[in-house]
Amino acid sequence: MRRIIFVSILITVLALFTALSGAAVVDKIVVVVNNEIITQREVDVILAPIYGQYRSMYKGEELIRMLEDAREKILKQLIEDRLIFSEAKKLNITIDEKEIDAKVDEVRNKVGSERDLENMLHEQNLTLNELRARYKEKIMIRKLVDQKVGAKIIITPLEVKDYYNDNKESFMQPEEIKLRTILIKPRKEQGGEAGSLQLMRDLVKRLKEGCDFEELAKEYSDAPDASEGGLMGYVRKGELLPQIEDIVFNLKEGEVTGIIKSPLGYHVFRVDEKRIRRIRELSEVRQDVEEFLYREKANQKLRGWIDSLAKSAYIEFK
Repeated sequence: MRRIIFVSILITVLALFTALSGAAVVDKIVVVVNNEIITQREVDVILAPIYGQYRSMYKGEELIRMLEDAREKILKQLIEDRLIFSEAKKLNITIDEKEIDAKVDEVRNKVGSERDLENMLHEQNLTLNELRARYKEKIMIRKLVDQKVGAKIIITPLEVKDYYNDNKESFMQPEEIKLRTILIKPRKEQGGEAGSLQLMRDLVKRLKEGCDFEELAKEYSDAPDASEGGLMGYVRKGELLPQIEDIVFNLKEGEVTGIIKSPLGYHVFRVDEKRIRRIRELSEVRQDVEEFLYREKANQKLRGWIDSLAKSAYIEFK
């Protein structure tokens, strides 16, 4: 199975467009990495959404300290980014302009239109050419990492088996049930509490007479999942209100509860499937184990490779 490592140090497109509106743009060079530069503006663009999050969580000196820690991590990531990009240029890693076009088109489609894209770029004081240059850099880095790291990683069946046997408890599947529900909320047009209860009683009667649960849910339920035939999916203990959980987890597959009242209104539930608590077989989790072992090896190999690049690089803080 072909895998591509997406380096965590790469900046996602979201970071390009989440800086605070109207923020002053400072384009001072803060670090030089070989022949590449890192500007204050790059750091600020990435730091801006973090600042927006942190200022709602921290105050005063703690806020300053957390932001400084974040800035140091951003700089470290950008330096590593430039190290790989510099190596990619040295090794003449090439890309097709169509790859950049596809990335720009993806952003354009997300924001809505060409005009919306232009507005976002203007707010960030970026040009389309600058955006394309950033995507070119990202794609070149990804390709080089694939060559130097991803293509050289092998996961053997024995490694997978050994990891599974040593970590079986982490593959425990808890008890869970697949539920469907019909919810009737009290409404004035239905006669308030009394009218809603009567409607639910009528629905329960129809269920006992053989009417399809899913169709009744689609037609009458006020729950968000009504259009899916009342399908709530798989739920585990602790995810439902206690008065509901105690009842539904004691049902057999295919059984329907009586009417249950909650602060939301009147419910009935059907258990479609029950899964007992058990350790999943290796065949069920093999892909997950392979992916985990792959990431572990990739991170180790990537870290070592970046460290070797840094030892022979020119890095100067301004």
